[in-house]
Amino acid sequence: MPTLRKRHPAAGKAASDLVRPYRRSAIAVGIALMLAANAQAQDAPPATDADPATQLDTVTVTGIRGSVYRAQDIKRDAPTFVDSVTALDIGALPDRSVTETLSRIPGVTIDRFLSVGDPEHFSAEGGGVQVRGLTQVRSELNGRDSFSASGGRALSFQDVPSELMAGVDVYKNQTAEMIEGGLGGTVDLRTFMPLDLEGSKLSVSFSANRGDFADQVKPSGSVLYSNRWETDAGEFGILFNLAHSELATRTDGMFVRPFFRNANTDLDGDGTAEPLWLPRGADWRTLDYERERQGAYVALQWRPNDRVELFATAFQSKYDELWYEDAIFLDNDPLQVRLDASEPYDLDGDVFVSGRLRSAGNIPMGADIRASNRQSKTQDFSTGLNWQIGDRTEFSTELQYIRADTRVLDSTVTLGLNVPYIDVDVGGGRPVIGIDESFSADIGNYYWAFTMDHQDDNEAEEIAWRADLKHGFDSNLFDSVSFGVRVTDRDAHSIDTGYNWQAVIQPWMQGWKLPAGALPGVNLNDQVNSSLVNLTTFENFYRGDANTPGSFYAPILATALGFPGSYQAIHDAAVPYYLCCSDYTPRNIADPQWGNEQRERTYGGYAMLNFAMDDLLLDGNFGVRVVRTENSASGYLVYPNVAYAPYLGAGEVEPITAENAYTDVLPSANVKWEPRENLIMRFAASKAIARPNFSDMQAYQQLGASTRPGIDPPDDGGTLPPDQLELTGSSFDNPYLEPMKANQFDLSLEWYFAPDRGGMAWINFFYKDVKDYFRRQTELVAYPGADGNEYEYLITRPVNVGTAKIQGAELGWNQFFDFLPAPFDGLGMSANYTYIDSSTDVPNNLDTQPLDTDGSTFDALPADGLSKNAYNAAVFYEKGPWQVRLAYNWRSEYLLSIGPNGYNGTHNDIAWKLPVYSDSFGQLDGSIFYKVSDNVQIGLEMNNLNNAEQRTIMDQNGAGKRITSWYVNDRRYAATLRFTF
Repeated sequence: MPTLRKRHPAAGKAASDLVRPYRRSAIAVGIALMLAANAQAQDAPPATDADPATQLDTVTVTGIRGSVYRAQDIKRDAPTFVDSVTALDIGALPDRSVTETLSRIPGVTIDRFLSVGDPEHFSAEGGGVQVRGLTQVRSELNGRDSFSASGGRALSFQDVPSELMAGVDVYKNQTAEMIEGGLGGTVDLRTFMPLDLEGSKLSVSFSANRGDFADQVKPSGSVLYSNRWETDAGEFGILFNLAHSELATRTDGMFVRPFFRNANTDLDGDGTAEPLWLPRGADWRTLDYERERQGAYVALQWRPNDRVELFATAFQSKYDELWYEDAIFLDNDPLQVRLDASEPYDLDGDVFVSGRLRSAGNIPMGADIRASNRQSKTQDFSTGLNWQIGDRTEFSTELQYIRADTRVLDSTVTLGLNVPYIDVDVGGGRPVIGIDESFSADIGNYYWAFTMDHQDDNEAEEIAWRADLKHGFDSNLFDSVSFGVRVTDRDAHSIDTGYNWQAVIQPWMQGWKLPAGALPGVNLNDQVNSSLVNLTTFENFYRGDANTPGSFYAPILATALGFPGSYQAIHDAAVPYYLCCSDYTPRNIADPQWGNEQRERTYGGYAMLNFAMDDLLLDGNFGVRVVRTENSASGYLVYPNVAYAPYLGAGEVEPITAENAYTDVLPSANVKWEPRENLIMRFAASKAIARPNFSDMQAYQQLGASTRPGIDPPDDGGTLPPDQLELTGSSFDNPYLEPMKANQFDLSLEWYFAPDRGGMAWINFFYKDVKDYFRRQTELVAYPGADGNEYEYLITRPVNVGTAKIQGAELGWNQFFDFLPAPFDGLGMSANYTYIDSSTDVPNNLDTQPLDTDGSTFDALPADGLSKNAYNAAVFYEKGPWQVRLAYNWRSEYLLSIGPNGYNGTHNDIAWKLPVYSDSFGQLDGSIFYKVSDNVQIGLEMNNLNNAEQRTIMDQNGAGKRITSWYVNDRRYAATLRFTF
């Protein structure tokens, strides 16, 4: 009788299926022994009933070798293009985070930054995941929806405990039965099920994690218990899995800021200033990172007979992240920077290399404490039924409820100081930076500069139901036909206050808000004074491999985390020093303007025909998925408020609801052909979509009105007609966005040259034709006025526009060298390489056009997040009680962002935005495990053994493309003890 099938054919196979290659070997040995026994039977005495039967043991393969075999079986048997990383040993994924595990898969890359598009904050464990260069990646847990409440649609993979995972599968093309939403691909996280495991299982692991730079030890641990029972009511199984993991790391970074062409320096003393490309300056920072990750998983299974299976699962992942940094940064006017020609300097033509930088007056800098605390939780409750109705008909259904929430406080409190000069040398790789250290060590030179807070409070929940019916045929061509339906109802409520920068004391306030002369110092009153600051000494900065100043005063961590009370105290303390205009009010998270209410319903169905021609060793599937999406968003429209255009409105805030609906037809076809034994060719073609993030679909629009150039506002209280007004609005949201779409094709050749020993090689070519990118554009949109008429506003907001073509190839090779003489017969290797090329035709709007600081434009830029080259190489040794693994992961340069923080501004009426790239990066990781007994294993897991340096690059025309930041972080070690019973 056919076995019941999971939603993804590769997911959830029984442990007995995982050892198929070695079972074949065991069967072969058994046949040989039987033949030998038969040859001797003529001379042997007749057997009696008392003779005991001889039964051969099944060979079970675990460890690295078993995981490679399992991943190979998933790839070979999958109905479309799939690559996997598996863990046959409980809690034994090859990395300590799911994000890092994903980076081992060909075609998958990760960002090494805390958030996508932020080049100023490095992440030791990595962040955003791209599949074939696209961030539009669908995330699943056991083939079902999974997401974090971060305004997006995907799961934050770093939030998920790797100890709970049985494997990670990446689907790079689609079948009709797969849920839509993965433009780049679909990442499915698999957990264990109790009936997948043989008998009773108890697994316990403990780890002590140490970052050698942070110099802290943090604990991790996991417990799994699983059992199954045969009863009169059928077979029952239950599984519990708990995981707790902590980590502490440190990152040191240095920055050389953008160059400006200034004519402020008289080099030869002739009274005429020469125009020079001078950097704004240089700065540096230390970031401490702590995270705590907890997970819980429960699974129940019941098979009352061999035709029916029921299951229920509950999954929870909690993540608490705190990072805080001490930073010294520039806050100066870059157009005032000049080169001190009286000190030694070096130029490359007219471009600065080294020297002393000064300004008109001193150079304003900031010394801050910035803290970001993110807490997130995802809960998933699912239940389902698999029913073998007849010998050829299967039915399955699932019901899921998922809830996620995320809360973030990002808080910065800054002291200011005006340094006389900055010495910078960028001629020898990492910069050499110097200032007057006696000046920076004098607390009398500091003042309270500004505060800045950013708050997020997001919640999302979804109910999803699906049902599938599959019927098999007794045919030489058609194997089976499948039908299915799926319905979802998701609500998302997001609050994002933006970054609320509020000045306390600034040099530019002198003369109107502050008296001229010396600025008020740190000691403002008996509460806000030097007790709230400390001396930051940057001990062992950059492991001693960088030359930077050693000490600055900055606020203590509690001041940043004390928001909003600490903020109010600081601003209140400054009020007695003001001449006017004291109006600090923290943003109220309950204010409706920061809220975003979304509801989305989807109604989907599919039909898929599976075919198989056994004589030709050809099989596959083709089908179509149709899905209807209905969105609604609740928000506010804010009218203009100008006295000379009362017909437009008077600043009223009007609730609005935006509704959008669209239907997508998604055909797909997959063909697999084995022209000779163990040589497989595949082809896949499909249409995919990726819906916009909920954070991009907020229904909020603020309208504005101003006079056209050359038109003066009337001073007699009169009005101006619409043709004399500029009616505008700017937004980063659009509730009428529709999905990005792609036609995608894959063609591969897979050679299983040693299928029973993990030997395989493959090459995969892929092509994606993407359209309807999300990009900000300006367009005319009509809105009603207070007089009942409609007026057209120039609205800048995201729309669907532009196309891209992404193509490339993936190559891979796995092999164990069993043919080598002992002890080298325990060696194995795995390697893969990905090449991606892209071309884009996405028009830039004026406010998104990359511009150099002199207003010059750039040639066409590559698609962001896309490395042209990436590879993984791993060497294994597994023999006897030893398991040793070394793995190197590398990706080439890629575009991080255009005009991120620190690389944008408006000077000389130029709204400049520089492209910033991540430089190529490679990291070496490893592990050593020793099996003390069948039940006990000890090991050491290691990350960043090569002390990799992450760099970013800024692109400028006149000053040249150059490295702009350098980062170094911990080597991480985890001493691990595992017990299995």
